[in-house]
Amino acid sequence: MKLTSHGKLGRRDFLTAAAATAVSAMLPAAGLAAAPEPEWRNRQPNMTYRRLGRTGYMVSSMGLGGDDIAPDNLDLVYWAMDQGVNYFDTAPHYNNFKSEPGYAAVLKARGRDKVFQVSKCNVFGSRTVSYQTIFRSLPDAEQAQIRARVTEDIAKKGLETPDYLGPYFTGQETGLRNAAIANVLSEKYSGKIDAQKQYKQYIINSVEGSLKNLGTDYLDCVLMRGVETPFEISHTPEVFEAFETLKKQGKARFLGFTAHSDPAGVLDVAIDTGVYSMGMIAYNFFTDKWVGPVIEKAKKADFGVLSMKASRVVQNGYNRRQLVPDRVKRLNAAVPGDLTLFQKGFHWVLQNPNLSGVVAGITTLDMAKEDIPMAMAKPGA
Repeated sequence: MKLTSHGKLGRRDFLTAAAATAVSAMLPAAGLAAAPEPEWRNRQPNMTYRRLGRTGYMVSSMGLGGDDIAPDNLDLVYWAMDQGVNYFDTAPHYNNFKSEPGYAAVLKARGRDKVFQVSKCNVFGSRTVSYQTIFRSLPDAEQAQIRARVTEDIAKKGLETPDYLGPYFTGQETGLRNAAIANVLSEKYSGKIDAQKQYKQYIINSVEGSLKNLGTDYLDCVLMRGVETPFEISHTPEVFEAFETLKKQGKARFLGFTAHSDPAGVLDVAIDTGVYSMGMIAYNFFTDKWVGPVIEKAKKADFGVLSMKASRVVQNGYNRRQLVPDRVKRLNAAVPGDLTLFQKGFHWVLQNPNLSGVVAGITTLDMAKEDIPMAMAKPGA
């Protein structure tokens, strides 16, 4: 199967010599400096903690996502903190723009120094939208050629193989293909994009908006959201320029990314930049044969990796009320016993010693009490 060589394909196809030179020129010391001493926050005796790579952050083995956080849904967050959870993930648009204000209330009530707070920037999504405008302006024949090239490339790499792709949500395949189209278009039409405005300034504006929403003056990590392809990591030096500016201003301490599609390829190239310090990727029982070896590489490079979609992978990506019977059967076989299906997903990924932790999308206090103990030390251990 073509997928077994994701990492090698990513480097060969996307990390060109020119891009590598641009990357190394941006922040020569940002990702290569000596690792800091371990940094602890909200340490509680029953929670387990892992080092988030070269950030030095000792993060709770399970962190909280932000999809369902809001100012009127914080009981689960306070309970999680009481157990020792110290990693909060969010983004400006989560929960109809209520997630960041929700976490802001928590930071104010419990103290900013109790958590590692991250938020995301959708610069690559904005990039894809800009190139889609260009794409629609092209003659039909040129559009067809580009689509054919993208289809062939995706098939060659096996990126839409169900166990690897997910899918985790409606439109994931379209997002992957549109990003790949943008990559092809950038070879000829990058001059039509004001990269300083649409990439660098976009990121700076996004982070400043998140800081205002969160009521804080810095992010522990700023994550480039939804990277679809390794090409975006290695061919957008404006990301590193923006991070350099934000870091000098004290507004962002480390740079990271998230990736659902091609998590092995994206992670592999991000490690090689020396600028990204951590990433949150779709990693679970079903993607392990592709992603696991790259997580091992990350560990050796002192690069932090968090898992997402550890348990959601058993749900139908187009209708989360439905389970995927084959995946349920396979996960139950991999993790036998009386745990709930979702507990099994978290348990499985947390057995990987190369992983820095897992981020869980938790909606209610009952869910928190069910899932968070999977990251806690056993009584008497």
